[in-house]
Amino acid sequence: MRNGIWGAALCAILSAAIFLAGVPAGKLYAQEIPGTSVGRKAAIGIMSREISAAMTPWKIKGPIRKATEYSRHIWDASELYKVDPFLVAALVCVESEGRADAVSHSRVGLMQVNVQENMAWITKHFPKVKTVDDLLKARNNVMAGTFALSAAMRSSEDVRTALFKYLGREDERQVGKILDVVGRMNTAARARQK
Repeated sequence: MRNGIWGAALCAILSAAIFLAGVPAGKLYAQEIPGTSVGRKAAIGIMSREISAAMTPWKIKGPIRKATEYSRHIWDASELYKVDPFLVAALVCVESEGRADAVSHSRVGLMQVNVQENMAWITKHFPKVKTVDDLLKARNNVMAGTFALSAAMRSSEDVRTALFKYLGREDERQVGKILDVVGRMNTAARARQK
Protein backbone atom coordinates (compact mmCIF):
# COMPACT_ATOMS: atom_id res chain seq x y z
CA MET A 1 0.00 0.00 0.00
CA ARG A 2 2.82 2.41 0.83
CA ASN A 3 4.32 2.02 -2.64
CA GLY A 4 0.96 2.98 -4.18
CA ILE A 5 0.75 6.13 -2.08
CA TRP A 6 4.33 7.14 -2.83
CA GLY A 7 3.82 6.34 -6.51
CA ALA A 8 0.72 8.50 -6.65
CA ALA A 9 2.48 11.33 -4.80
CA LEU A 10 5.47 11.13 -7.12
CA CYS A 11 3.14 11.10 -10.14
CA ALA A 12 1.35 14.22 -8.86
CA ILE A 13 4.64 16.04 -8.22
CA LEU A 14 6.01 15.10 -11.64
CA SER A 15 2.77 16.11 -13.35
CA ALA A 16 2.80 19.48 -11.60
CA ALA A 17 6.46 20.02 -12.51
CA ILE A 18 5.83 19.14 -16.15
CA PHE A 19 2.81 21.45 -16.23
CA LEU A 20 4.48 24.39 -14.51
CA ALA A 21 7.69 24.17 -16.54
CA GLY A 22 6.09 25.78 -19.58
CA VAL A 23 3.42 28.02 -18.05
CA PRO A 24 3.95 31.64 -17.05
CA ALA A 25 2.78 32.33 -13.50
CA GLY A 26 0.04 34.68 -14.68
CA LYS A 27 -1.76 31.90 -16.54
CA LEU A 28 -2.82 29.95 -13.45
CA TYR A 29 -6.03 31.79 -12.62
CA ALA A 30 -9.43 30.10 -12.38
CA GLN A 31 -11.04 32.75 -14.60
CA GLU A 32 -8.77 31.64 -17.44
CA ILE A 33 -10.40 28.21 -17.34
CA PRO A 34 -13.98 29.04 -18.37
CA GLY A 35 -15.70 25.89 -17.08
CA THR A 36 -14.51 26.59 -13.54
CA SER A 37 -16.11 30.03 -13.28
CA VAL A 38 -19.54 28.70 -12.24
CA GLY A 39 -18.18 26.43 -9.51
CA ARG A 40 -18.05 22.67 -9.13
CA LYS A 41 -21.74 21.91 -8.55
CA ALA A 42 -23.05 24.02 -11.42
CA ALA A 43 -20.32 22.87 -13.83
CA ILE A 44 -21.02 19.21 -13.02
CA GLY A 45 -24.73 19.83 -13.68
CA ILE A 46 -24.01 21.47 -17.03
CA MET A 47 -21.57 18.76 -18.10
CA SER A 48 -23.81 15.88 -17.01
CA ARG A 49 -26.71 17.26 -19.07
CA GLU A 50 -24.54 17.38 -22.20
CA ILE A 51 -23.04 13.94 -21.59
CA SER A 52 -26.41 12.29 -20.86
CA ALA A 53 -27.81 13.89 -24.04
CA ALA A 54 -24.89 12.42 -26.01
CA MET A 55 -25.73 8.98 -24.55
CA THR A 56 -29.37 9.11 -25.70
CA PRO A 57 -28.96 7.29 -29.06
CA TRP A 58 -27.27 4.37 -27.27
CA LYS A 59 -30.10 3.76 -24.78
CA ILE A 60 -27.63 3.48 -21.91
CA LYS A 61 -29.26 2.57 -18.60
CA GLY A 62 -29.07 5.30 -15.95
CA PRO A 63 -27.60 7.99 -18.22
CA ILE A 64 -28.03 10.84 -15.74
CA ARG A 65 -26.35 8.94 -12.89
CA LYS A 66 -23.47 7.84 -15.14
CA ALA A 67 -23.11 11.28 -16.73
CA THR A 68 -22.93 12.84 -13.26
CA GLU A 69 -20.27 10.33 -12.20
CA TYR A 70 -18.25 11.03 -15.35
CA SER A 71 -18.64 14.78 -14.81
CA ARG A 72 -17.20 14.46 -11.30
CA HIS A 73 -14.19 12.62 -12.73
CA ILE A 74 -13.84 15.33 -15.39
CA TRP A 75 -13.93 18.09 -12.76
CA ASP A 76 -11.25 16.34 -10.67
CA ALA A 77 -8.98 15.72 -13.66
CA SER A 78 -9.48 19.22 -15.03
CA GLU A 79 -8.63 20.76 -11.69
CA LEU A 80 -5.51 18.60 -11.38
CA TYR A 81 -4.23 19.23 -14.92
CA LYS A 82 -5.54 22.83 -15.35
CA VAL A 83 -7.75 22.13 -18.36
CA ASP A 84 -11.21 23.56 -19.04
CA PRO A 85 -13.64 20.89 -17.76
CA PHE A 86 -16.12 21.87 -20.50
CA LEU A 87 -13.49 21.03 -23.13
CA VAL A 88 -12.91 17.61 -21.55
CA ALA A 89 -16.67 16.97 -21.30
CA ALA A 90 -17.09 18.01 -24.94
CA LEU A 91 -14.43 15.48 -25.95
CA VAL A 92 -16.38 12.80 -24.06
CA CYS A 93 -19.63 13.85 -25.78
CA VAL A 94 -18.20 13.85 -29.29
CA GLU A 95 -15.55 11.14 -29.18
CA SER A 96 -17.36 8.37 -27.27
CA GLU A 97 -20.89 9.78 -26.92
CA GLY A 98 -20.58 9.10 -23.20
CA ARG A 99 -19.87 5.38 -23.59
CA ALA A 100 -17.21 4.20 -21.15
CA ASP A 101 -16.85 0.96 -23.13
CA ALA A 102 -16.37 2.65 -26.52
CA VAL A 103 -13.61 1.14 -28.66
CA SER A 104 -12.67 2.41 -32.11
CA HIS A 105 -9.52 1.11 -33.77
CA SER A 106 -6.80 1.66 -31.13
CA ARG A 107 -8.82 4.26 -29.17
CA VAL A 108 -10.70 3.32 -26.02
CA GLY A 109 -13.02 4.68 -23.37
CA LEU A 110 -14.81 7.93 -22.71
CA MET A 111 -12.00 10.11 -24.07
CA GLN A 112 -10.98 7.67 -26.81
CA VAL A 113 -7.40 7.48 -25.56
CA ASN A 114 -5.10 6.04 -28.23
CA VAL A 115 -3.71 2.87 -26.64
CA GLN A 116 -1.25 2.13 -29.43
CA GLU A 117 0.49 5.50 -29.09
CA ASN A 118 0.05 6.22 -25.39
CA MET A 119 -0.02 3.04 -23.29
CA ALA A 120 3.73 3.16 -22.51
CA TRP A 121 3.59 6.60 -20.86
CA ILE A 122 0.16 5.92 -19.33
CA THR A 123 1.51 2.97 -17.34
CA LYS A 124 4.41 5.13 -16.12
CA HIS A 125 2.27 8.12 -15.07
CA PHE A 126 -0.68 6.09 -13.83
CA PRO A 127 0.65 3.04 -11.96
CA LYS A 128 -2.85 1.57 -11.45
CA VAL A 129 -3.43 1.48 -15.21
CA LYS A 130 -1.59 -1.57 -16.49
CA THR A 131 -3.99 -2.96 -19.11
CA VAL A 132 -6.53 -1.74 -21.64
CA ASP A 133 -9.26 -3.01 -19.28
CA ASP A 134 -7.87 -0.68 -16.59
CA LEU A 135 -7.95 2.19 -19.09
CA LEU A 136 -11.59 1.44 -19.91
CA LYS A 137 -12.55 2.31 -16.32
CA ALA A 138 -14.17 5.73 -16.46
CA ARG A 139 -11.99 7.52 -13.91
CA ASN A 140 -8.72 6.10 -15.28
CA ASN A 141 -9.69 7.03 -18.83
CA VAL A 142 -10.67 10.57 -17.92
CA MET A 143 -7.48 11.10 -15.89
CA ALA A 144 -5.20 9.76 -18.65
CA GLY A 145 -7.11 11.57 -21.40
CA THR A 146 -7.09 14.88 -19.54
CA PHE A 147 -3.37 14.50 -18.81
CA ALA A 148 -2.75 13.94 -22.56
CA LEU A 149 -4.98 16.90 -23.45
CA SER A 150 -3.11 19.15 -21.01
CA ALA A 151 0.19 18.15 -22.63
CA ALA A 152 -1.26 18.96 -26.06
CA MET A 153 -2.53 22.32 -24.74
CA ARG A 154 0.87 23.27 -23.33
CA SER A 155 2.61 22.59 -26.62
CA SER A 156 0.02 24.33 -28.83
CA GLU A 157 -0.74 27.90 -29.81
CA ASP A 158 -4.50 27.49 -29.43
CA VAL A 159 -7.26 25.06 -28.47
CA ARG A 160 -7.91 23.98 -32.07
CA THR A 161 -4.27 22.96 -32.57
CA ALA A 162 -4.27 21.18 -29.20
CA LEU A 163 -7.35 19.20 -30.24
CA PHE A 164 -5.68 18.22 -33.52
CA LYS A 165 -2.74 16.90 -31.50
CA TYR A 166 -5.00 15.08 -29.05
CA LEU A 167 -7.01 13.49 -31.86
CA GLY A 168 -3.86 12.62 -33.81
CA ARG A 169 -5.27 14.16 -36.98
CA GLU A 170 -6.39 17.52 -38.37
CA ASP A 171 -10.11 16.81 -38.45
CA GLU A 172 -11.84 20.22 -38.72
CA ARG A 173 -15.29 18.65 -38.61
CA GLN A 174 -14.64 16.75 -35.37
CA VAL A 175 -12.95 19.74 -33.73
CA GLY A 176 -15.87 21.92 -34.82
CA LYS A 177 -18.30 19.53 -33.10
CA ILE A 178 -16.22 19.58 -29.92
CA LEU A 179 -16.05 23.37 -29.88
CA ASP A 180 -19.82 23.59 -30.51
CA VAL A 181 -20.45 21.50 -27.37
CA VAL A 182 -18.03 23.70 -25.40
CA GLY A 183 -19.95 26.73 -26.67
CA ARG A 184 -23.28 25.31 -25.49
CA MET A 185 -21.85 24.61 -22.03
CA ASN A 186 -20.33 28.10 -21.81
CA THR A 187 -23.72 29.58 -22.77
CA ALA A 188 -25.39 27.53 -20.01
CA ALA A 189 -22.73 28.70 -17.54
CA ARG A 190 -23.23 32.36 -18.47
CA ALA A 191 -27.00 31.94 -18.03
CA ARG A 192 -26.44 30.59 -14.51
CA GLN A 193 -24.26 33.56 -13.59
CA LYS A 194 -26.98 36.12 -14.38
